[in-house]
Amino acid sequence: MKKALTALLNGIQKGEMAICLIGLIISTLLICATVVNRYWLNFEIMWLNDLALYCFVFFMFVAFAVTTWKEGHVSVDLFRKRVLKNRPVGGAFYKVFLEVLSLVILGILLPVAYQFMLRAIKYPEYGTLVRWFNTSWLQIALFISLVLVLVHLLAILRRDIKECVKVLHAHSPRERE
Repeated sequence: MKKALTALLNGIQKGEMAICLIGLIISTLLICATVVNRYWLNFEIMWLNDLALYCFVFFMFVAFAVTTWKEGHVSVDLFRKRVLKNRPVGGAFYKVFLEVLSLVILGILLPVAYQFMLRAIKYPEYGTLVRWFNTSWLQIALFISLVLVLVHLLAILRRDIKECVKVLHAHSPRERE
């Protein structure tokens, strides 16, 4: 079961990285095409800007999940570095605290994103310059990316709770004797 879960998480992570890579390449190429068309060929194609923006926003949503599982989210590490630098138990609990706090914040945002997703499914919205292009999928992608962030946070929290228990056992008075 553990191997299957690990394989599933690795597959999700590889898929997220592929989406981010493809999204970055497509966004870059579309912006380059826009600049070339506008300034070199003197032929502006307005919908290329919209399409580049939509690709960029989509891959940035997926980058939320990638940043979470790479544990690259922005946190205030001054407290951990200054106060907890020589206290492994405090540092371990601090990591778990930050992850629980992230889960609480995600728990507040996820229902809102879910309502946005349901509204986007029920009432599709279309682009301004490309009238046939349904932009509601961006709201759906936001919800899916937040669910992926939740999955990664739970996996990281599970790992860090195990580490916290190990640190506690290593620093307990019984272990020293």
